Amino acid sequence: MARAGAGALMNYLAQNLDSLRKLHPALVQATQDSAGGSLTIVASKEGSPSATQGGHWVHSGYDPRKEARAWAEARLLKWKEGELGVVLGVGLLYHVEALASIKSPGSRLAVVVPDAAALKDAASVRPMGAWFTAIEWIWGTPEAMAEQLAAKSAPLRFMTYAPAARLHAEAHGDMEARLRRVIAARQGGQLHVAVVGPIYGGSLPVARHVVTALESLGHRVTWLDQSPHRASYDLFGSYREPRHRLTMQGRFADMLSLGVITHLAEDPPDLVLALAQAPLNLSVLEHLRKKKFLTAMWFVENHRHLTYWQQLAGGYDYWFVIQQAGCFDALKRAGARQVQYLPMAADPAQHRPLTLTPSEQNEYGADVSFVGAGYANRRKLLPEWLSKDWSFKLWGNEWEGADDVKPVLQRGGARIDTETCIKVFNATAVNLNLHSCSGDGLDPEADFVNPRTFELAACGAFQLVDDRSLLPDLFASDEMIRFTSAAQVPPLIRTWLADATGRHAIAAAARRRVLAHHTYEHRMKDLLAAIGMQQPDRIGAMVRGDRNAGALARRADSPPELTTLLRRFPSDQRVELKDVAAGIRANGAGRELAREELLILMLDSYRSETRDLV
Repeated sequence: MARAGAGALMNYLAQNLDSLRKLHPALVQATQDSAGGSLTIVASKEGSPSATQGGHWVHSGYDPRKEARAWAEARLLKWKEGELGVVLGVGLLYHVEALASIKSPGSRLAVVVPDAAALKDAASVRPMGAWFTAIEWIWGTPEAMAEQLAAKSAPLRFMTYAPAARLHAEAHGDMEARLRRVIAARQGGQLHVAVVGPIYGGSLPVARHVVTALESLGHRVTWLDQSPHRASYDLFGSYREPRHRLTMQGRFADMLSLGVITHLAEDPPDLVLALAQAPLNLSVLEHLRKKKFLTAMWFVENHRHLTYWQQLAGGYDYWFVIQQAGCFDALKRAGARQVQYLPMAADPAQHRPLTLTPSEQNEYGADVSFVGAGYANRRKLLPEWLSKDWSFKLWGNEWEGADDVKPVLQRGGARIDTETCIKVFNATAVNLNLHSCSGDGLDPEADFVNPRTFELAACGAFQLVDDRSLLPDLFASDEMIRFTSAAQVPPLIRTWLADATGRHAIAAAARRRVLAHHTYEHRMKDLLAAIGMQQPDRIGAMVRGDRNAGALARRADSPPELTTLLRRFPSDQRVELKDVAAGIRANGAGRELAREELLILMLDSYRSETRDLV
């Protein structure tokens, strides 16, 4: 461990670890065995030891205790009684000490230690005091830490001390992803989610799948479908002057935004979930935040090609994206606070194996097929993959002027619906899945995985797909055949056309993977779990079922009068103040109401008067 002024700094390692030995012997042993030295210890201006790492300050170089106190007081504003506070970021533990000193007596505090070497650095430079043994230590591999947190009975309130947490960002991310999966599997409550779709485009069918998935999971969904306004929107496209056309279309979208607010005012949801290109402008999103509504965007687009997110990044509470790395960084630079990876999926109720009639097989079937729009790279590559050795059918629109593929273009290049796509997938021996890009070859920045990958797999259809950096995390090599160059495709087609048994085995494996991990129900569980981890007292409580009548009635702090009222509801029904009030009104006619009932009616009346959004 490099030190500046090391002679003035005592090594307290033995003293601090001895205090932990009885409670956490394995952690103490791992800390002693570790090398330490991830931090450079320096004396602060105030005199206390501080630390840097890679040229960045982990604690203040002037007064680390004062800085830690300010950080802890800000965290305390959101930390609710009964929640387990979980700190990410070890450093020299000044921030944890500050939290321990100001938390309420009934609150519990835990610290995540992905690497025992980090604890060794902290324990070596200063005495920790009694608080050191009073907190809970979560340590080990990401999987082990997720299991430890999942076993806790209290809701979790994560608190990130960013200067120290960045040292173990990958381990924290892995742990949180594993924990989200556990939380997703345990969901048992009901939310009211308002889903806002686009006027048109590729995310419109995704929005409909989202609605179906949320309803299948038992949530109440308000579907704010904007697609009926498509015809009106398109009318503005007749203007010859682009400036006039864009102005009118923009104002029309603004009007639809106000319509969304009106719907939300009449039936306020727990969460507003928008899909890419939903007509919600920044002023509407800021208005929703002012009114304490939670908002999330599932941006199922390539952030490099569609960049309107730059104006909206700060407007949504949560962003869910189909890319990682650069996409995360770009959104956060633009003002997004929370960004999570959420890949595409399939809807097995729609995307499914079909038994086709002979006439359907004849109409939709071919040795090789491609379904999709005529983007530049597809216009260049698909003609290279035509051959007299196999039949080829091309389905989709926007192929005007592509004379090389005109002989195989079906229905004159008309757009086809979902059911037709599914028939083509099922009827084809080798389905080509070529992701779009603006160049004339394979995508040079191939990362996200398109919906067609999951939909083909869910249909039990065999596909050849251009390789993507995120694909190995979704499908194993024996579940999906990839190609990395255009020249590989014709030999692959020839090989797999000759191996029907192999095609069927790979397609069946891909379908099993989708059904087990990649449906829209899986994605919505993950989305709600991610938000619930950040909002344990709101979305988290609802998802866990803590707002269900049975759970509320069992709470130790529920007065007997309220427990009696709650028992009028089914145990698994979510109950809010308005529901209890409605029950009192329905059952209170002709009798004198108890004091508690009158208080509930009064609070509900106040809630009704103050909820207006418009």
